[in-house]
Amino acid sequence: MTADQALAGAAARHSLSQPGSSIIEIATGVVGLHNTSPVSPYLSIRARLPGFSRTALDMEMWDAWSIARFRGMRLTMFILPHDLLEIVAAATRHISEKQAARWLEESGLSRLDFNRFEDDVIAALADGPLTVRGLRQTLDIPQSIDLPGIVGRMCDVGKLVGGRPPRNWRSGVRRYHRWEHVLPNVDLHRWDEAAAIRELIYRYVRNYGPVTINDISWWTGFTKRRCRAGLAALNLVEVEVEGWPGPLYTATDMTPTVELDSRVHALPMLDPYVQGYRERTRFLLPGRHTFVYDGGGNATATLMQRGRIVGVWQAADEPVQSIRYHLFAGVPASVRRSAESELAAVGALLFDRRVDVEEVPTMKPLDADGGRSANHPLDSRIHRASRRRRT
Repeated sequence: MTADQALAGAAARHSLSQPGSSIIEIATGVVGLHNTSPVSPYLSIRARLPGFSRTALDMEMWDAWSIARFRGMRLTMFILPHDLLEIVAAATRHISEKQAARWLEESGLSRLDFNRFEDDVIAALADGPLTVRGLRQTLDIPQSIDLPGIVGRMCDVGKLVGGRPPRNWRSGVRRYHRWEHVLPNVDLHRWDEAAAIRELIYRYVRNYGPVTINDISWWTGFTKRRCRAGLAALNLVEVEVEGWPGPLYTATDMTPTVELDSRVHALPMLDPYVQGYRERTRFLLPGRHTFVYDGGGNATATLMQRGRIVGVWQAADEPVQSIRYHLFAGVPASVRRSAESELAAVGALLFDRRVDVEEVPTMKPLDADGGRSANHPLDSRIHRASRRRRT
């Protein structure tokens, strides 16, 4: 197949060619929403669901609890529907258990100490959720004890789950609930490990394909040996895509290819479509890699059109609230207009009002100046020639 055909298929399954119909459908299609940044799930859904409002995702996460936060692939925080959460938990348990053993050794806690704190935390949450700070104050736990680590481990094994931020929706602070209070029907031991690994690999290949073994290993966090074993047990097909390294795998029941549309999508930092591959030349010229990905492989906020990355953007609080963006060379004026309209909508969601959309004509790569974060790709001089305000 051609590169355009391959990109069109992935974009369609990620609701970036045709809009998604619901939050759950989209979260399932991208095989989990990244939640390293508190705002990323909102922006990922906004780019895929017409008429989206923040309250819609809040209701799914904190009222209906139809999706929940869980540390899954690569020990990254995701928001997952219930069925997918059970699969991810079983498939990645061998990774989280190793990390937990290292953490316990480094924390200075014995297993008995951990069990005691675990029981105390469960008891403290009997009457309702608390933040880590609230738990520390309630239980009078000294600062020398790694309570965030204890709470994180309890989330990994299905005893606690992070809920609604106590104040600001953009905050990373969480209230923690007892698992059985909000997710009583989600069983993290429902799946056999080997079956869960096969299912997770299949869902990734089906929704992100065509993909290489390097892509599968990168996204899942599994060793290549484990990935090959999973692939061998699945009914997949091998394809060739012009200009892409291979071998490449797809599922036999992939969504039929649709036309790539010309709209610009403003995707947040670590959006699944941009973050989900090890081989990134599929949607980005090699010389532009360091303008999108930092030294840790983290993708900045991007502008995507016809399945490819055409620029980057950044929300700014200072000196005034605004949205800044940079388009790569050769992008036509029509794309600029579409990008500004899209970013105006992003600004309205982030700041609850219209803000300036400002073009930054030049940017430094993220590996300049000793390495810069993907959080702030455009911290440089601002060009204010473009200040269109759109709803």
